[in-house]
Amino acid sequence: MAYQVQQHINKNIMKKYLIKLKSLFTKTPQKQFTWTVEDFEAAKKWAKSQPDPDDPSRTLWERAYSPNWNESAYILAEINKEIQNQHEKHN
Repeated sequence: MAYQVQQHINKNIMKKYLIKLKSLFTKTPQKQFTWTVEDFEAAKKWAKSQPDPDDPSRTLWERAYSPNWNESAYILAEINKEIQNQHEKHN
């Protein structure tokens, strides 16, 4: 049991490092994403490189693309909300 807990902790730590590493190579959007295929793909790429603000052990994409809310409009709205929050923090 303790071994399984340690494996889970190590997996979460590695995932956090992987998210951080991806974020170093992913361009930060300067504007919110629109409802085009190109923007959706860019939003997906960016969100997979950002930690969830509420749970750093998962990505923003995992938060936005939850099983109950997989509508593309909802996903983009969640991602755009986080972009807006980040821009407000920096201003």
